[in-house]
Amino acid sequence: MSIEIRDLDRHDEAQVRMFWEVERDAVADRPYNTFLAWEAARAYIPMEMPHVVRHFAAAWDGDVMVGALVANGPLTDNTHRAYADIAVHPAHQRRGIGTALLQEAEAFARAQGRRVLGSEAYAPVGGSSASLEFATRHGFVVALENGMKVVDIAKTRDRWDALAAECAPYHRDYEIRTVWAPIPDELVAGHNLVSNMFISEAPSGDLDMEDEVWDAERLRAQEERAAKAGRRDATTFALTSDGEVAAMTELFVNETAPHRGFQSGTLVVPAHRGHRLGLAIKVANQRAVADRFPELEWIITGNADVNAQMNAINDRLGFRVVERCLEIEKAL
Repeated sequence: MSIEIRDLDRHDEAQVRMFWEVERDAVADRPYNTFLAWEAARAYIPMEMPHVVRHFAAAWDGDVMVGALVANGPLTDNTHRAYADIAVHPAHQRRGIGTALLQEAEAFARAQGRRVLGSEAYAPVGGSSASLEFATRHGFVVALENGMKVVDIAKTRDRWDALAAECAPYHRDYEIRTVWAPIPDELVAGHNLVSNMFISEAPSGDLDMEDEVWDAERLRAQEERAAKAGRRDATTFALTSDGEVAAMTELFVNETAPHRGFQSGTLVVPAHRGHRLGLAIKVANQRAVADRFPELEWIITGNADVNAQMNAINDRLGFRVVERCLEIEKAL
């Protein structure tokens, strides 16, 4: 039977569930994958997002959904880029389904006027994978390699007090403060200032990207969507005596899967480096999340291999590499 690519009806929960199951099964062999829990997916997929254009398509073999595509393009910044995430059910791989979905993604990107298509491919440490080989065959190049790292909370939390005490003498002039979303009004401008410099300040290899553009409206919209999907965001700041944001780190936990956490960006503003703020805020951030979610077992993060400073901090915290994440791009 021939494969048919059709738009996903994002408001048909039965279709959304099949779509989610295809994506879930496609990554089931990766024990530390970052796949969304069902309750989060059923909330996110139908949402409208004003800062991004999204396209969901499914591959069908008769009445069986066998492949899934999520493609999107930013509307506020990096408008030369589009992104694609392709999943094929393991029982239906090597039938050309991934290629058909990639063609759909490229057509979407070109229709949106994008000249770069980005994605991610995961592979074992020191090895390759079917997804990486697929991407290479289809003209993608690796622009940045990240080590996906996991920290086991039960095995490492006993070191937090010592690490915090070690850092304390270096940041006496700063306040370490953790808040849960929504970000307090007085910290929104500082939060966005750091977010807006993240791409240019963090090592980004050969990625064809520019800084993102965050403002209060965009932040509040994201916070609202995350809350509706059950995500709880903890942000730890280092603040100067006059309330300026000197450093920031974020952790996310979804209430429907509280055993795992996701480390988002961490950045120390250049003018405030040298005070061990990066390690201090990450210790405080982990402690706050573990206190609120006692079920938390592990946290996952990704660090560019070339980001020596952040890798050193995460080593101190007990993170271990479990997988490679290759950020890949294709010129259209």
